[in-house]
This record gives sequence, structure tokens and C-alpha cells, in this order.
Amino acid sequence: MKFHILITEDDENVANGLSDILKSYGYQVSVADNSADTMEILNRENIALVILDVCLGEDSGYDLCKKIREFSDVPILFLTGCSSELELIRGFQVGGDDYVTKPFRMQELLVRMQAILRRSSLNKGEYYQSGELYYNHFTHQMIKGKEALPLTSVELKIAVLLLKSWPNTITRKDLLYHVWDNDFQFVEENTLNVNVSRLRDKLGTFEEAPYITTIRGVGYRWAVSVKRYQKPC
Repeated sequence: MKFHILITEDDENVANGLSDILKSYGYQVSVADNSADTMEILNRENIALVILDVCLGEDSGYDLCKKIREFSDVPILFLTGCSSELELIRGFQVGGDDYVTKPFRMQELLVRMQAILRRSSLNKGEYYQSGELYYNHFTHQMIKGKEALPLTSVELKIAVLLLKSWPNTITRKDLLYHVWDNDFQFVEENTLNVNVSRLRDKLGTFEEAPYITTIRGVGYRWAVSVKRYQKPC
């Protein structure tokens, strides 16, 4: 498998140099230099690991990490110029998986990346069961019976966000942001309604109740209890 790595680094020379080296080791690489582009790539691509610079000009890598953790458990490796214990602890507290301090040795970065990807691969067999539905985190398929449901990419994003957030409610604004990212302010309110309605139809019901319920004036909630497994149920 060719892992897809996302480098978020605002220093063009560092980003391009790192990208070239990782490609020479067989990795697929995307590069972003700000928070908005990072979120757009994460929503569009199947990223295996984010290499995230703590300082992104006006942006904060820590703040971006917290935003990512609102909808994704993709591994994050921080690049930081500060080696103080408090800063390193802060990185872990916001959801980082590991860190490398600048200037770094490429071999050290590669070893840490490989360790994170190995651990992540062991967890990629996560399956979510809810009623008669199964979601495979690795194949990104929603299964009912023995068939994968024909969900559009938007419908799948909505379903997975709600499924993984159970039993919490997700607001309409958060759904719009995480599904359409920077374009969410241009998306009509009815677009979300239509996609949720179509998704409900495709998911069907469990014990005569829909999988997704509307919380009037707030947003939506996955309504059927969810279990997570490391292997297929």
C-alpha cells in the first residue's frame, strides 16, 4: 500500500524538500501551507498521516490539530522548533501523536513516521456497528446485509460524522463546515436537508425508527446505539 502523507508547512523550501524525499521513499504526498488548504485536502483525500508544523504564519498548528480532531482521527506528527517540555505536552494534549524538533534528521523522522503508520494500520480494521449497518473505517464503506450501500461522497461524510459522534448531536453549521469545508458558506440550507433526506432513505430503518434523527433548531443525531470493533462483527 502507498501511504498518502499530507505535509502542512508554510516554509516552501522545507515543504518541497521533505515532499521530494518522502516521494523517493515511495510515499504519495500532498502539501498545504495553511489551515484552509489542510482541511480541504483532508476532506477530499484518504490521508494516512499529517506532518504538521506548529508555526504556520498567522495560524497555529495546535489550533489546526484541534479542528482536525473534531472530525478525524488521522495520525498527526508535529514539527516544532521548540523542545520545551510544556510545548511538547501541549502538542499531545491537543491530539498530536508524536513530534520531531527542528532541525531534524531525516532518518529520525522516517522512523517515527513508520512507527505511527504501523500502529495506525493495526487500528485500520475498525468496524462500527449500528443496528443492521456496518461501517469499515479502512474501506470507507457502509454495509447493510452483505451489500455496500450506494452512498455519494457527501452522504457518506454525513453518515460517518454522525455515526462516530453518537450519542452527541452535530449542529447544522458543523456538518456544513466538515462536509463542504471552505465552501460551506455558499451552500444553501436546503442542500443539507436534501442530502440528509436521501441518506435516510438509503440507510432505511432499524426497529421501525430512522438511523438519523433531527434535533429541531440544532442539527442532527445518530439515533441507534453504536459499537466499535477491531475486527468484523
